[in-house]
Amino acid sequence: MGSLDDLIADAGLPGKPRSRSGEPSDIAQIANVSRKLLIFCLLYTAVAALLWPEQYYQIAQDYLSLLMIWGPLSVFAVIIPAAVIISPRSPLEFLAISLRSNGLRASIVLAVFILSLAAFTTYKVNIPDIVPFYSDKALADIGELLHGQAPWRIAHSFDSDALALLVAVTYSKIWFLEWFGMVLFAALYANQLLHLRYLTALALVTMVIGTLMAAVFSSVGPIFYDEFLGGERFADLLEVLKQHPHNAHVLQYSNYLLGSYSADKPALGTGISAMPSMHVAIATLNAFYLARLNRWLGLAGWAFAILILFGSIYTGWHYAVDGYIAMLVVTVIWRRTAAIFDGKAGAFASKVDAFRLSPAT
Repeated sequence: MGSLDDLIADAGLPGKPRSRSGEPSDIAQIANVSRKLLIFCLLYTAVAALLWPEQYYQIAQDYLSLLMIWGPLSVFAVIIPAAVIISPRSPLEFLAISLRSNGLRASIVLAVFILSLAAFTTYKVNIPDIVPFYSDKALADIGELLHGQAPWRIAHSFDSDALALLVAVTYSKIWFLEWFGMVLFAALYANQLLHLRYLTALALVTMVIGTLMAAVFSSVGPIFYDEFLGGERFADLLEVLKQHPHNAHVLQYSNYLLGSYSADKPALGTGISAMPSMHVAIATLNAFYLARLNRWLGLAGWAFAILILFGSIYTGWHYAVDGYIAMLVVTVIWRRTAAIFDGKAGAFASKVDAFRLSPAT
C-alpha cells in the first residue's frame, strides 16, 4: 500500500508497518528543516513585535480569540472527515490516537502559526506608512489591457443572486475553514515530509507574497480605488454590488477596513492591501497540497482556487492581475520547496512519504 499505511502507523494505530518517514535520514532532515522553519517564523514575528509592539500585542490577542472559534470548526470541517476516510471502521479511535500522539507537536505548530499570522497583519497595516499606495492605476490598466475591458465587468456579466451567494459563502466562509483546516491537518502530521513541506511553503507564501510583495506593489484594490485616487472609475462596480443582498458582506467589510485605516486602529483582519491576493495565494497552495494527498481532493482544491480567483475579481477586492501573480508565485514557491528536502527539486515527486486516499497510478 505505501503511504496510507505510513500515516496510520505514524498516528500510532497498532499492527501497522513503520512509516518511511521513520528512516534515520528522513528523521534528520525533518528535524533540520523544522528547526530552520521555526527560527524563520520567530524572526519574522520578532521584527513585527519589536517595531510595532502595541499593535502586535493587540492583534495577537484578537487572533487567539479567532482561533477559539475557527479552530473547532476546522476540526469538524477537515479533521473529522479525514478520519472517516482514512480509518472508516474506527474514525474516532484514529482521531483520538492522532491527537494523543501528535497533539503536542500540533499545538506548537499552531501557536507559531498564530504568532506569525499576527505578525503578517501587523506588517500589512503598516505597509502604507512604509510604501504609500501607488500601483493601483497601473494594475487596473494592465487588467483592462489583458481582458479588453475592466475584468470585474466580465465577472458580473452573468450576475445573479445565486452567484452572489456562492461567492459570499466560498470567499468569506469556506476559504477560512479550508485555510485553518489545512494548517491544523498539516500540524498533526508535521513529522512527515509532505506536510512539513506544506507548512514551509505556507510560511514563504505569507512572508514573500503577503508581506514583501504587498509592500513592493502597495495598492488598495478596486473597491477602494475611487476613495484613495479620486474619480469614479469603479463607481459602477459599487452600484452593481449593491444590487444583490448577498454582496452586503463586501460593503460591510470594506467600511470596516476603511474605518480602521482612517482611525489608525488595527484590529482583527485589518490592513488594506490588494497586490498580490493572499486569498488566491492560500487557495492555490492548498490546491497543490490537496493534489499530493489525493487526485480527487486535488481537483476539488483547484476548482475552489479558481472560484476564489473569480470571487476576488467579482467582489472588487482585487484586480485580476493580483490573482494571476499570486498563482504564479505560489507555483514557484511550491516547486522550490521540493529542493529544501534532500537537496533535489524532484525529491518529493519520487518519494511516497505521505498518505494518499487512493492508489497511486
